[in-house]
Amino acid sequence: MPDTNDALGPEGSYYEAQQKAQEDAKQREAEKRGGGYPLFVTGLYLLLGFVFNLWHPGWLLFLTIPLYYMKPKNEAERWLNPVMITLIYLVLGFFFHLWHPGWLIFLAIPAAAMMKRHA
Repeated sequence: MPDTNDALGPEGSYYEAQQKAQEDAKQREAEKRGGGYPLFVTGLYLLLGFVFNLWHPGWLLFLTIPLYYMKPKNEAERWLNPVMITLIYLVLGFFFHLWHPGWLIFLAIPAAAMMKRHA
């Protein structure tokens, strides 16, 4: 026998059901557009490599793939995740030769985790 309260959600709230429906719609939209970004990054990497001989810094583009698929809840989550911190560190080192003070940016990862835990 099918459940007649299916539209109300697990807690029985209309608003929770609406929120879940919106999240499901966003997930379906992300799945539709999702497969093209890695191909785009690969093509851009090959273009930078063959045309401009930028194989070395070009590989940093691949670190943008997990950032593209990430669903941050706020700006702090967008900028203080480990992949973004690593990308920033590598850009500081490769392009600006700031390896030494740049490593301090890794302290933001545990700081963000502590802030998230206490929020």
